[in-house]
Amino acid sequence: MSKQSLNIGASANDNTGDTLRVGGDKINDNFNEIYTALGNGVNLTVSLLNPSVGQVLRYNGSNFVAASYSNLTSALDVNGNSIISSSDGNIPIAANGTGDITLAAGGVTSTFGGGAGEGIDMPTTVKYKNQYNSLAAAPSAASYPGYFFTVDGNDNPYVNINIATGGVGNVRASLLTEYSGIGALANVDVTTNAPATNQVLKWDGTNWIPADDVAGAGQQNLFATVTGDTGTTTANTATDTLTIAGGTNITTAVSGDTVTVNFTGTLTTTFAALTDTDTSGITQGDSIYWNGTDWVVTRSPIIWWELGAPVENSSSDFLFSGPGFDGAVRDPTLYVYRGFTYAFDNTVEGGGHPFRIQSTQGLTGTAYTTGQTGSGTSVLYWTVPMDAPNTLYYQCTLHAAMQGTINVVS
Repeated sequence: MSKQSLNIGASANDNTGDTLRVGGDKINDNFNEIYTALGNGVNLTVSLLNPSVGQVLRYNGSNFVAASYSNLTSALDVNGNSIISSSDGNIPIAANGTGDITLAAGGVTSTFGGGAGEGIDMPTTVKYKNQYNSLAAAPSAASYPGYFFTVDGNDNPYVNINIATGGVGNVRASLLTEYSGIGALANVDVTTNAPATNQVLKWDGTNWIPADDVAGAGQQNLFATVTGDTGTTTANTATDTLTIAGGTNITTAVSGDTVTVNFTGTLTTTFAALTDTDTSGITQGDSIYWNGTDWVVTRSPIIWWELGAPVENSSSDFLFSGPGFDGAVRDPTLYVYRGFTYAFDNTVEGGGHPFRIQSTQGLTGTAYTTGQTGSGTSVLYWTVPMDAPNTLYYQCTLHAAMQGTINVVS
C-alpha cells in the first residue's frame, strides 16, 4: 500500500479537506502498514535501544534488537573483497568440538581434522619455504619437534628430533645429502687423522677411523669357504693353502691360474661292458630289448604287450595295451607272425588271472606251449614256430570270460 496523505484543504476550515473520519482512516491505514512491516500488526518488533558501532538489527526470537553478527545462515560471497581484522587483530576460524575445517580451491579440498591426532590432510602439492638466514633464527627443537628446515648457505638440512640414544633429548639433527661428507656422521672421525690413499674405515672401539685395510700387511692370502661333494673348508690363516686333490682315476695339475683335472681310468666303450646289459650268446642278426631289469638278447623281432583287467569287473576281460593297440583293448583278436617273439607281461594281474595259450577254447582247453619260456603269471615269452597252427586261443585259467583268438599269419 502506498502512503496515504491527509487532504488539509486549500485553507483552514474551507470544507475542502478530508473529513475527520476519512483522515483518521488514512492515519490508521498508514500506522497499520508500519506496524505490520516492523512488527506483528499490533506491537513493533524492532528496538533501537543502546546500539553500538558496527552492530546490526538481529532477531532474538521475539524482536529485532541491536546486536553483533555472530553466525552465517547462508554462503558468504565476498566477491573480490577481503576479511580484515583491524588494529592488527587475529582472524580465528574455529570448528566446534571435533568438527573439521575444510579449505576448497581448484577442485581440491584440504581438511584440518578436528579429532585427536587427525592432523592436516592436503591431497595436493604443498609449497612452503622453511629456510632461515641462520641456525639461530630457526624454531627451537623443544617447541617444534619434527620440524624440517634449511639454513641459507648450509649444505645440510635440519630436523628437530628427540633422540633417546645417550639421553640427548630434543636436538637439531643435521641430515646427510649428496653434498655431505662421511665425516658428518657422529661416530666417524676423519679429522683427528686425515685418511691416506687406499686406507679404509676401521672401528677403534669408539669411532670409525682411517686405517690400513690389512693392518700393515703387504697382502692377504685367504680363500672363502669351499664346499665339496662331501665336507667344507674355510681359510683361517693368512697363509692357508687350498689343496685340489684327485680321487679315483682322477689327477690334477696347476699351471699359473689354471687347474686341469685329468681322468686316468678306462672309459666304457662297448655296449656289453655296461652293468645293466646281458649280451651273452649274442650273434649276428640278434636284437637287444629291455625286459624291465636289463638289456637282453632276442633272436627275433619282439613285440611287448601289457596285460590287465577292468577295474569295474576284473573277471570279465583281459585288457591288452602296447604296439598295435589304441589304449587298453578288451579281449582283442591277436595277429602274430611266425618267427616273431611276443612278450605277454601279466606281472600285475598274473596271480589272479593266469594267462595261457591254447589250441582249443575254454577253461579246459589244451595248452599250446611250443616256443614258450617264462610264465603266464609274470612274463610269458613266445617265439611263434614256423609250423604253428593258423588259429590258437588265449585264456585266463581261472575265469572263462577272459579269452580271445590268436590268428597266426606268415
